[in-house]
Amino acid sequence: MPPRCKAALGPTAKGMICQFNKLKLPKFQGGADPLRYEELMWRLENLLEMMDYLARFKVTLATYQFEGKAEYWWEIVKLRGMNLQ
Repeated sequence: MPPRCKAALGPTAKGMICQFNKLKLPKFQGGADPLRYEELMWRLENLLEMMDYLARFKVTLATYQFEGKAEYWWEIVKLRGMNLQ
């Protein structure tokens, strides 16, 4: 369930996700079609740049669109990153 949108002081991840959800972007479930991935990433990069989101929220917002296999893959990537630190 998406977070409830309320006014907040300063930008927050929750507030940006609420704003981001209004864009109605398609979710990304992974798969072997590189064109699907490229299309979604191009759209996300353009929207994130156009909306002037803070850099620290861009990865959170982009990966919020992941579902299924893509979400599972992202969890593995995050865990590997933590182990490298």
